[in-house]
Amino acid sequence: MTPTIKTRCKNMVLGALVADAAAMGLHWIYDQSRIRAVAGDTPEFRAPNPADYDGVPAYFAHPKRTAGDQSQYGEQALVMLRALVRSGGQYEPAAYASEFRAHFGYGGGYVGYIDHATRNTLDNFRRYEDAAQVIASSLPFDGDQRLPSTLVSKALPLFATHQGEALRTEFEAIVTSNNDNEALVSYAMKLLDNLICVPPPSGAHDLQMPAIAKLPALVAVSVARGMIEGDAFSAQVSSAVRITNDHPIAAVYGDICAHMLLAAGREGSIAAVVESAITTNDPDARALLNDALSRKDQDNDEVTSHFGMACDLPFGVPSALHNITTASSFARAIRRNIYAGGDSCGRAMLVGAVMGAVHGVGGAQGIPQDWIRRLSARPEIEDLLTQLISPS
Repeated sequence: MTPTIKTRCKNMVLGALVADAAAMGLHWIYDQSRIRAVAGDTPEFRAPNPADYDGVPAYFAHPKRTAGDQSQYGEQALVMLRALVRSGGQYEPAAYASEFRAHFGYGGGYVGYIDHATRNTLDNFRRYEDAAQVIASSLPFDGDQRLPSTLVSKALPLFATHQGEALRTEFEAIVTSNNDNEALVSYAMKLLDNLICVPPPSGAHDLQMPAIAKLPALVAVSVARGMIEGDAFSAQVSSAVRITNDHPIAAVYGDICAHMLLAAGREGSIAAVVESAITTNDPDARALLNDALSRKDQDNDEVTSHFGMACDLPFGVPSALHNITTASSFARAIRRNIYAGGDSCGRAMLVGAVMGAVHGVGGAQGIPQDWIRRLSARPEIEDLLTQLISPS
C-alpha cells in the first residue's frame, strides 16, 4: 500500500533522529580507517568512547551522552517539535527562539556539547537582554529601583507569543494585576514601547550544518498539515535557519535542504529530491551539487573526503546528496555516512530524513524497527509526532 503524505512526514522526522543517534558515538572522527577498525560492520549506536578518538584527527564531544542519545543536532530537531506543539502546529519564530534558549541556555534541559552557532546565538540573546535592561535603567522612574528590571523580565517572554495591541494589553494586565499605581503603569508602557524598537537577537554568523538541523521537523509538520504556500514556506525556512545561523550561505543551503525535504514528503521519490536540489538559483551551490551527482561511481567516503568532512554546509550537503542518490536502503545510507567520518551527525539529519520519508519503516529498505527502539527519547518523540502528525 502506498504510504500517505502524513506517514512519509512522520518517517522523515523519525529518520533524521534515528540517523543522528546512530552516528553520535563516532561523531567527529576524521580518520575513516579508524572508524572501520573500531566499528566493524555495525557502526551505528556505538557508545561514545574516548579511546576511539586517540591518536587520530578527532574531537571527542559527547562524554556525557550514551548510546541512543541525540547529538546537539537531534536535540535541535526536538526543540523545533516542542515549539510547534506549543504553537498549535504553526511555526512562530519567537516561540521557536524561546524554546531554543530554554533548552540550550543556562539552566536548560540540555547537558552536552554546545556548538559555535548555538553558543553565539545564546550570547546574542544575552546581549539583547542586557540592552533591554539598559533601556529600563535609562527611563526616569521615581519608584522602587528594582521594579524596572522586574518589568523587563516580564515583558520579554511576551514577545514570543504576542504582538501589536495584544502585546500591550497582555503586558498592561500583568503590570496592573499586582499594582494599579498610575505612575508605574505609565512607566511600564513607555518601557514596552522602547523595547519594541530594539532589534530582536540574531543568530550566529555561521554557515555550518546546525543551520539545517531543525528543518526535518519544520518541513514534516508543514507538509503534513498542508501549510505549504510557496513564498510563505521559503520565508518560514529562512526564519528558522537565521534564528541560529544568520549567514547568507546558510540561507541558501537551508532553502535547498528544505525543498529536498519537501519533495521527499510530498512525492516520496529520490528523483524528485534530486530535482528539487539542483534547481537552486545559487550557481555555486548548484555546481557543487551537480559535481556530487557526477560521482555516482565513487564511494561515499571518497566523495565526502573530496568535498570536506568538516561542518560547513558546502561540504556536508553535497556529500549527503551523493549518499541519498547511491544508497539502496536507509541502513546502508546511515552506515556509509558514519564511515565517511567528520561531521556525520550533521549530514545524518538530511540523509536520515530523506531516506526515512522515501523508504519508510521496516522491510529491506526502511528504517530498522530495532533502531527506532534504541532511541533514548523515543517516548517523547512518539508523543510529539502524535500531537503534530496523525498518520492516516
